[in-house]
Amino acid sequence: MSVQDKILDAIELLADNSVKKAGYDRTIQAQILSCEDATIGKYRCRYQDATIYAYASGSNITFNKGAYVYILVPGGDMNKEKTILGTTKKLGINYISQAEGD
Repeated sequence: MSVQDKILDAIELLADNSVKKAGYDRTIQAQILSCEDATIGKYRCRYQDATIYAYASGSNITFNKGAYVYILVPGGDMNKEKTILGTTKKLGINYISQAEGD
């Protein structure tokens, strides 16, 4: 491996690590299981095999049990407060792919 190749590999490694640490928001699909507190728009949702909690983006926005929704996960950190963006029916099933530029 030439010196030039080693430098390029090092730059690629640095760039990959920077992207991983950047903490970009992530959008996931989940299913509404129940409304836990309508006054604050808190919903219990099923994501993969886990139960998570997420909040409607406004107090006047409601979701029905069984609805599939998009949820914004800040910084990709599932421990942070998550926001429901809308239903897959309203936003479209390909919303995530369009948002990510696919």
